[in-house]
Amino acid sequence: MDEDPRVQSVRRYWDEAWSQGGVEVLSEFYAATYRENDELLTPESFAGHLLRWREKFPDFRVDVDRVWTTPEAVITRVVYSGTHSGDFTFLPATGRAVRCSGLDAFEFDTSGKVVQHWHETDHWELFEQLGVEIGRASGGPEG
Repeated sequence: MDEDPRVQSVRRYWDEAWSQGGVEVLSEFYAATYRENDELLTPESFAGHLLRWREKFPDFRVDVDRVWTTPEAVITRVVYSGTHSGDFTFLPATGRAVRCSGLDAFEFDTSGKVVQHWHETDHWELFEQLGVEIGRASGGPEG
């Protein structure tokens, strides 16, 4: 059985855009304006984010672990990995390798472009792997 074209598109997105840094694929993948979580974006604005992320992790890689489809969406569980070789404003390059997972749901329009992208990953875990000590805000349940 042939793979759903939406799944093929999502696999291409993870490989070409994120693992290879090929931002030109973004305008083929996303609608001219789309939402990531609840933020309104364009492929061009997102390309800047992706390139800045890859400056910090030049060997960044995304491996697709699982794919689910519904009539409305394609959902992926992915594993991110890379070496922190570029500076964040609050953290110089550590040279440490990171690995964490994420869940993403992509909703497509009738032309086959993504109009809504729901993204969840544990950034807390990622920054702990980089040696960042993350504390709880005072006044919280344990504060």
